[in-house]
Amino acid sequence: MKLTSKALAAVAVVGLLSLAACGSGAPTAEDIDNQKVTITIGNQPPATQEAELAYFNEKLAAFREAHPNWTIETSEATWDPATFAAQLAGGELPTVFGVPFTEMSGLIQRGQVADITAALATTDLATSLNASTLAIAQDAKGNVYGIPTDAYSLGLAYNRALFEKAGLDADNPPTTWDEVREAAKTITEKTGVAGFSQLTKDNQGGWILSAESYSRGGSMENEDGTEVTFDSDATKDALTYLHDLRWEDNSMGSNFLLGAADLAQQFAAGQVGMFVIQSLAYQPIVEVFGMQSADFGFTTLPTAGSGDPVTLAGGNVEIVNAKATEAEKVAAVEWVDYYKLEKYRSQDAAIEDAQLKADQNTAVAIPGLSPVSDEQFATYLGWIADINNVPTSNFQPYLDRAPKQTVLSEPVANAQELYAALDPVVQAVLTDENADIDALVAEAAKAVQAKLGR
Repeated sequence: MKLTSKALAAVAVVGLLSLAACGSGAPTAEDIDNQKVTITIGNQPPATQEAELAYFNEKLAAFREAHPNWTIETSEATWDPATFAAQLAGGELPTVFGVPFTEMSGLIQRGQVADITAALATTDLATSLNASTLAIAQDAKGNVYGIPTDAYSLGLAYNRALFEKAGLDADNPPTTWDEVREAAKTITEKTGVAGFSQLTKDNQGGWILSAESYSRGGSMENEDGTEVTFDSDATKDALTYLHDLRWEDNSMGSNFLLGAADLAQQFAAGQVGMFVIQSLAYQPIVEVFGMQSADFGFTTLPTAGSGDPVTLAGGNVEIVNAKATEAEKVAAVEWVDYYKLEKYRSQDAAIEDAQLKADQNTAVAIPGLSPVSDEQFATYLGWIADINNVPTSNFQPYLDRAPKQTVLSEPVANAQELYAALDPVVQAVLTDENADIDALVAEAAKAVQAKLGR
C-alpha cells in the first residue's frame, strides 16, 4: 500500500504503543542465553567487499562472544529477484535475511514470513524505530513481520566542485525542477559537461522516473497494487522535462544507456553535474569510484512548484524465516538490533561502531532517511561527530528540508516489472527527438496492467 509518511506513521504508532504497553509471550535474550539456539545470518558481505566483510566479522565475533551457547552460522545469500521465490518455496532462506521494502506486503499476505511482534516486544527497540518505515513491515492490525534497518529516500546528488566552477552556490542547490534545468544549462555552458543525467537501464530508469512522477503529484499504481496509474500528466510531464533538457538545452551529455555504476563513475569523474539517486550512493561514489568527499553534495528531490518535497522511499527490511521457533526469533531480533540498530540508541555503541568503520576506511554515517526517528538520528550524529568521516555539512540542504518531505513507498505490486517496462520509455525519449510520449506511456501501462491482472 502506497502511503504518505504521515499515514504510515498513523498505522505504525498504534503498533508501537501496543508493543510498549503490553508484555510479550516470547522469551527474552537473557532467558535463552543458556539454551542451545542455532541461527543462520544471511547477507554476509562477499570477500570482494573487504571493508564491509571486515566490519561484519568484527561484529559477528563480538556477538558470538556475548552469546557463547548459541550456534551462529552465516550465509552470503542475498535477495535476488530471479531466485528469491524459489528459495522461499524451498525453505532455503537463512533464519534472518534482508529483503526490499517492496517484498513485505506480499510476504505478509501469503504468510511466508515470521510474525516477530512478541520477540520485538522483549526489547526496547520498537519504540525507537521510525514509525513511517516500520509500517512497511506491519499488517493492518499492527503486527510486525520485519525490522527496517536501511532506508533511503531519493534526492538530488550534485557535484559541488562543478557548481563552484559554473558560478553556482554549492550551499544552496536547486529546490525545484525549473531551477535544476537552469543550473544544468549553466553547468554545461560553463564547464562543457552534462549538467544533468538520468539512469535509464537495469530497471533503474523506471525507478527514478517513478520518483520524478511522485514529485509532480503522480502515482504509479493504486493503493492495492491492482491498477496502473502512471499513464498520467505527472509521468508525461516528467518525460517531457527530460526530453527538453536533452533536445532543447543539450545539457544531458551524449550517453543515454546508463546503469547505476555507469552514472556513478561519470559523476565521480566530474562528467555529470546532477542526477537523482539516494544519499547512500555517497559510499560507492567516493570509496569505489574515487570522488573527493568534499565534492559530493546532496539535497531533497526537487519539486514542480514551491511546495515541500515529495519523494520515493525504499530500503531493506530484515525478516525472520517463517519456520523459526520463538527462541530463534528472539536471537534473530537480537542480532539485527546489535548489528544494525544499537548504534542509534547507545552512545557507547555509536562511538564503537563509528570507530570500527573509520578504522576500516568506510563511510561512518551518511545522512538520509533513517530507520529511527529524526530526533534519535540527530542525537546519533551528534555522538559521532568527531569520528564521522562523511562531510555532513554537504548534506545540510537535505537535512534542512527532509523533515517536511512526504515519503511515498515504491509500487507494491510487480515493482521491478513496472520499472523494467519504463526503462525503454526513458531511453526512447532521450534518443529520439520525436518520440511519442503519450503512446510510449500508454503501451507501458498496458503491459504492466496485464501483469497486475495475473
